Amino acid sequence: MKRFLCVLFTALLALLLCVNGLFAADDGFKFDHKVLIVCPWGEGGGADSTLRALIPQLSAKIGQPVEVVNITGNGGANGASFTRDHEADGYMFMLGTQSLFLMDIQGQMPFKFKDEFVPVSRLVNAINVIAASRKTMEERGYSNFSELRDFVKSHPSSISVGMLTSTGVDGLSLKKAIEGLNILEVNYPSGAGMNLALKEGQIDLMITGTDEIDDLIAAGDIVPLLVLAEKRMNAYPNVEAAGEIGIDSVIGPERGIFAKKGTPQGAIDALAAAIDEATQSQEWQNFLIKGGYDERPGYAAPVEYQKIMDDEYKTFTDMLKPAKADAKKAAPAPSPKLAIIGFVMVLVLIVCLIKKIIIPPIAFILLPTIAALVAGFDPLVVNKFAASGISKMVSTVSLFVFSISFFSLMSDQGVFDPIVNFLIKKAGTNITLVLLATAAVAVIGHLDGSGATTFIITITAMLPLFKKLKMDNRALMMIICVGIGVMNVCPWGGPTIRAATVLETDPNILWHRLLPVQGAMLAITFIIAFLQSGLQKRRIHKLGLTADDTVDEVKADEKKAVVSTGLQWYNFIIVVAVIVVLMMGLLNPAYTFMLALALTLPFNIKSLKEQNAKLKNYGVAAMSMVVTLFAAGIFTGVLSGTGMLNAMASAVVTVIPPELGRYTHFIVACFAVPLIMCLGTDSFYFGLLPVVVGIASQFGVNPMDVACVLLVAENVGVMISPLSPAMYLGLGLLEIDVGEHIKYSLAWIWGVSLLAIAACIVLGVTPL
Repeated sequence: MKRFLCVLFTALLALLLCVNGLFAADDGFKFDHKVLIVCPWGEGGGADSTLRALIPQLSAKIGQPVEVVNITGNGGANGASFTRDHEADGYMFMLGTQSLFLMDIQGQMPFKFKDEFVPVSRLVNAINVIAASRKTMEERGYSNFSELRDFVKSHPSSISVGMLTSTGVDGLSLKKAIEGLNILEVNYPSGAGMNLALKEGQIDLMITGTDEIDDLIAAGDIVPLLVLAEKRMNAYPNVEAAGEIGIDSVIGPERGIFAKKGTPQGAIDALAAAIDEATQSQEWQNFLIKGGYDERPGYAAPVEYQKIMDDEYKTFTDMLKPAKADAKKAAPAPSPKLAIIGFVMVLVLIVCLIKKIIIPPIAFILLPTIAALVAGFDPLVVNKFAASGISKMVSTVSLFVFSISFFSLMSDQGVFDPIVNFLIKKAGTNITLVLLATAAVAVIGHLDGSGATTFIITITAMLPLFKKLKMDNRALMMIICVGIGVMNVCPWGGPTIRAATVLETDPNILWHRLLPVQGAMLAITFIIAFLQSGLQKRRIHKLGLTADDTVDEVKADEKKAVVSTGLQWYNFIIVVAVIVVLMMGLLNPAYTFMLALALTLPFNIKSLKEQNAKLKNYGVAAMSMVVTLFAAGIFTGVLSGTGMLNAMASAVVTVIPPELGRYTHFIVACFAVPLIMCLGTDSFYFGLLPVVVGIASQFGVNPMDVACVLLVAENVGVMISPLSPAMYLGLGLLEIDVGEHIKYSLAWIWGVSLLAIAACIVLGVTPL
């Protein structure tokens, strides 16, 4: 009996050990190599920063390196798709936010997120803040959100608010907070752009996370006005909370870790346990305090996070239903009205400029003001839009005034005569070579991406030669504009950066794809210069001039000072230094010319009286363009502030028949030049491009294809748009009227745009 009991006890003990070993093996899942966590948003953003703050502690807890992989694009859908397509081996997870929930609910994901992913752990539950411009608060006389509501009720449409997306968590929270108030909503493609807009007073309010505005608040330009929480935050004890003033808008952005369904449960449990421990570390607690994440319970275990996720899916679904209904009900009323007024106003403007009915400054001041008043905007609000536009022109005006003064002084002192004589000697009477050289200088001069710099460099080098050869300055302006359009395709060009921002991709990716087209456009630029040579020769012949009459070397005359060799070399070195500094971007362009003028005027003009006389003469010559530039600022400020530009952009695609939907991007691209003249660069890319991408994507067109064809088609038209400040700098240097420029250059530039579209198709960059 004892022997039997001993055997039975031994067997039971062995069985118990085996069972215990099996459970221990499951509960004690060990990671044996690197773990990847995908972040569907870019480096440096709030989501990425939250994840990276956890990585050191998490790596220590699981005993293996944890690496963040940023897979950006399509609002987070690209990163989610990347994770979903990866094997569910327990070594790849993903950071997720409510933005993915919302995209899922709205059918903007290529799959059902809720059916493909399971939550692992919630990391933070942040609080959104509605921040205000301090300047606007002081001007309007409100100090908190309650007073703001009273102000808006008595001054409808006088306040504007910025957001990153109208259908994201921020947008939904904001709409709830301002429900019933007539406040203008403005969408921004990036937080940086929205922050700058609020700081500069282009908008009055914005919604953002507590972790993104501390520096701006510390600078004193931005004030937290309302925290979207049940109670006041410890970080902002004097700021009203939504809950205390009866606003049901307290949903804030959450960030958590997700796993693809099918991932081994042991791996999920092991990672969740490690996250639990990591979030208790002092380093993580310090991060929460610094970002304002400690105001709400953040961490949630898998089961709890699953319940939160289910509840939020229901909440967001309920919130989006009335939002969609309201959008359908309200959208048609203001947009067509603003679009029609905007298009009529721009058409009248172009006719007035080409027909010379009124001078440009008067047109730029009166027409947008009348249009805004007709649209129903309060005169005080129009004043704000105009002031914003004027403020943006200060740097351009200062650059123009001092560059004109400096180069005029250098021209008076004969600095450019040797260059002109050298070019004349080499080119002789060959106008074709001169025009080809102009195209080359423009292309090289735009390597820095600055239109103002390109105009200054190219016009400085070529204008004296154009004058001696009696060629038309409008041809010089047009060739420079085409050269700028070709080089703007580079990744540091403003339009390319804007297009990449909309697509949430790297500008280099766009550029590499467009390199063959850019090569074709370079060839087209020189062909245009060659064709212009024939026109210029006929023009010179028609005027009764001969080549020999026009190519004598420049000699000192009574208008030019006799300058010593040493001073001439000094002036030349300063000119070269200015061009180098401009191309390398070492100093602010306006400051560069200020320094250059300060370093040359006293040495070239000894008498203080003569120095003052020179500056006065240069100022008189520049004054008409200064007036035009500031007036153009009013034009752009009012059109942008009233929302006319965005309304015009949205209206463009509505005229395209549905059966041509898959060719929407090509149709819009064919009219890119006149569109950029009406919309301006920002509205073209941030207003029109997203709409075209949305429509084309419904027909299976890749967003990259849309961006590529619109980018090359629009770029060449940038410097013919009345909304381009740099264009006026070139016109001022050449003493050309904007109407004359449009009349002469439009057909040529539009033709180059159409050829660029053809190059996209032929080279396979954007297939039909």
